[in-house]
Formats: sequence, structure tokens, C-alpha cells
Amino acid sequence: MICIEATNLGRKYGEIWGLREANFNIKSGELVVLAGPNGAGKTTTIRILTTFLKPSKGEAKVLGYDVVKEYKVIRKKIAYLPQEYSVRRDLTPMEAIMWNLVARGWSLREAKNQAIRWLKLLGLWNLRNKVCWNLSGGERHRVAVAMTLATEADVIFLDEPTTGLDVEIKRQVWKIIREVVSSGVTILMTTHDLNEAEIIADRVILISKGVTFTEASPSELVASVPYEYKVVVRKHKDLSEDYLDNRRVVDLGDRLVIYTNTRQEAIALADELSSITSIYLIDRVRLDDAYLYLISKAGGDENVTSF
Repeated sequence: MICIEATNLGRKYGEIWGLREANFNIKSGELVVLAGPNGAGKTTTIRILTTFLKPSKGEAKVLGYDVVKEYKVIRKKIAYLPQEYSVRRDLTPMEAIMWNLVARGWSLREAKNQAIRWLKLLGLWNLRNKVCWNLSGGERHRVAVAMTLATEADVIFLDEPTTGLDVEIKRQVWKIIREVVSSGVTILMTTHDLNEAEIIADRVILISKGVTFTEASPSELVASVPYEYKVVVRKHKDLSEDYLDNRRVVDLGDRLVIYTNTRQEAIALADELSSITSIYLIDRVRLDDAYLYLISKAGGDENVTSF
């Protein structure tokens, strides 16, 4: 069943297009990540789908309901965590989660039990009675994530939900999000962290300059790159342009990413260059490499490093 649909979706701010052309479908029970650099149009897309912005062109539906004509129905069935959401600091985590659920129609008893569950799931139980004024930014952000996921809404929209979280807590949030999806909930999440998208997503929609230009599973996107390995080296004057011209190279200023077809070729290349320059990394091609490759095929973006 198609849960979220976007067709030729666009939004203009004055004379500037914040979103030019978004086209995608999301099935029920999927975790789909909308990935791309800052300013690509991710948040604008989410705000249209959550009915906070009207599209300037195109159509969008959530659970079969039109985001413009039937926005009141949609709002009752979704939950949304905005990128810059701030929990009321005069509330405790327990109060913030509980009263948010009561406002959505839960009974006080059900809301309290649900709040207890989610405080424990996200490692906030020991902070449950501390006023949010006294919590760190990362702790308050976890409270906001708990408030959203605890709703058990049919569709959940998360805009950069792990920004500002340390590595350990971020992985804990990933685990919880995957468990929510496994229960049948549909989640559309944005991130500019392509490593996060590669790990957590069922499918990834890549967006650049307000246009969604490809979508597939993370493994399918990575497989689209005609190289399997990369070697990251320090740029050095003895690495001649003629030498580099015969290889696929991405220039990162004082470092170069050199792509190879096999692991053996990558190791041989690193061994060859080790007498000339520093070798920082030998690794498989990842989703960030696929993004650079695919966006170069789609016409490039002046805001990202060219492939």
C-alpha cells in the first residue's frame, strides 16, 4: 500500500524555489530517508507533507489524503518532529511526553504508562523528574524524539532527528526507530549524514537543488558506482596531473580520494603511494561516494564536491 505520494511537488519562497521537483512514493511500513546536503529541499518537502506549508505546484498525499484539501484528517494521523523543535523547558521529560499524548486524545493513565515506557527506551528514566531547563541540549533532543515516537502515529516524520546526539545515543535512537518501523509504522526521515542513511534506511531518496533525482535501497545506490574501493591520501606535489588523470579522483583540498575497482588494486595503490605521501584510509565505496557519483551524472551541484 502506498502511504506517501509526491508528484511534481514544488514550493516557491518569493522568487526562489525551495523545492523544485519532488517525485516519490513510500510504502506502508518503510523507513525512507530523504538525504542530501543542507539547503537541498529536505525540510521544505517534510513541511509540505505534514501540511505546514502549501505546495506552489504539484500534489502530495499522505495515507491517501490530499495535503491541501484534507489537511485536518492528516494531522490527526501523523506525528512530526521538526528540525528545530524545542521542548518546553518548564516541563519535566515525564510531563512533556505525557501531556503531548493527552493532547492527542490519550487517557491520562495510558499517557503516563506510555511516557514511562519511552523514558526507559531512550535512556531518560533517571532524568524523568528533572525540569528540562536543567537538561543538556542532547538530553532535551532525546525527550523530543520520545514525544514523537511515543504517539504511535500511523506515519511519523523526523527532520534530522539525531543532530547533536553523541555516537552512543545516536545508535540507541537508530535501534528504537528501526523497532518502531518493524511494528508497521511508516517513517520518513531527513538527514544530511549519508552514513546514517546507509545504516538505517530501507530506501534512500537523494535530493539536490530542490530536485529528487534517484531513489533505491542503500546497497543498490552503492552498487551503481563503477568502483568498489577508495584510497584517501594526502595531496602531494609529486602526484602529477598525468598520473591522476588516469584515475577517478575527488579533490578534497589537502586530500584526495582515489577510486579503484578492487580491494587488491586499492592495497597496491596505497603501497605504491606510501613512499610519496600519507595514506589515511582504504575502504569500500559508501553511500556518500554514491551520492557524489549520481549527482555528477544528474548534472552536478555547486554546493557539493564533484565526482
